Amino acid sequence: MRFSAAALPEADRLAIWREEFGRKFVHLDIAPLQDDPLRYDASFQLLDTASAGLGTMSAVRCERSRRMIADCNDDILMLVPLTGRLQVDQAGQEATLGPGDALVRRSDDPGCTWSEAGHFLTLSLPQAVLGAKLADADRLRMTVLPGGSGALQLLVGYARLLFEAPGGADPALGRLARDHLLDLAAMAIGANRDAWVLALEGGARTAHLAAIDASIARGHRDPGFGMAQVSRALGLSPGHIRKLLAARGASLSDLVMAARLASVRADLTDPRRAGVPVSQLACAAGFNDISYFNRAFRRRYDCTPTDMRARSRGA
Repeated sequence: MRFSAAALPEADRLAIWREEFGRKFVHLDIAPLQDDPLRYDASFQLLDTASAGLGTMSAVRCERSRRMIADCNDDILMLVPLTGRLQVDQAGQEATLGPGDALVRRSDDPGCTWSEAGHFLTLSLPQAVLGAKLADADRLRMTVLPGGSGALQLLVGYARLLFEAPGGADPALGRLARDHLLDLAAMAIGANRDAWVLALEGGARTAHLAAIDASIARGHRDPGFGMAQVSRALGLSPGHIRKLLAARGASLSDLVMAARLASVRADLTDPRRAGVPVSQLACAAGFNDISYFNRAFRRRYDCTPTDMRARSRGA
């Protein structure tokens, strides 16, 4: 689901947004902190009993009052300002968060936040399930996690990737993504021993593999792209990356090759690129040896690049 304040009539934008989105959807009393026009644009992924939100907003004050907590929602909210700063007053505690830090708070406690304009990530997770995974469930009342935490960075990275994947409404996939988020959130907050072991084989492993795939998708067109770039970008050792991929029956070089070949194939079947020479497409996809590219392409698709282009035209 996507919510954008820009879709509302300008004259009544603030009033409608505060009532329909603030009070009815997220159960918060939201008020702008500045006289600038309201800006809010966010997408939400509903993942069975959890949800994730990613978007931008202008500076606002958000209060969950005693009247608001009458909705009986006891989920745990994790709020991560990706840019900008956030102040919070929750359960008698005050704190300030910078970009990349995370606020963990209970939805059934009154609280208030003041946030600068910026980009944000929110997670709403079932309290009973998350609490059972923690060494100290009291941390759910109000905790600030520093942004330098490796587990938190893994959680944020995985959550953001959920918004880059193709959309769908498969309940099984939603439950799987929820379980991975719970594993990673528990590791970031402080998982108990059993949950930590299970998370390493569940959410953490999945998040690392997803991050590797995303790194390949972003960088494979660079002819020099390889293990060093992936290791540096993800903060994982080459040995750990090889172990993760071996368990999936793959190697990094195979995946990079597959991504490059798929890029060329997509370009060859794109009518807008019909006049671009095959050699130029291959170079743009990261190949610096055209003979090697031609052999690899034929092995992969059982035809030459020229044949592939001709087939796409119906020739």
